[in-house]
Amino acid sequence: MKKEDTVKLISAEGFEFVISKEAAMVSQTIRNMLTSPGGFAETEHGEVTFPEISTTILEKICQYFYWSLQYSS
Repeated sequence: MKKEDTVKLISAEGFEFVISKEAAMVSQTIRNMLTSPGGFAETEHGEVTFPEISTTILEKICQYFYWSLQYSS
């Protein structure tokens, strides 16, 4: 998987989850962060920091993204 095809999600404790961009796009909020014009850091670097979300919760969110990709539609 190429670097352009992945997104890094960073928890409050600094743990980094590298997931596919397709999975991350399940979230409308993350989609907006990564595709909005204006040269935001999230768009340029492909990483989003969540200072209020703990590592265990962010892990479950990532698992949900993959589950949703597999079972939605």
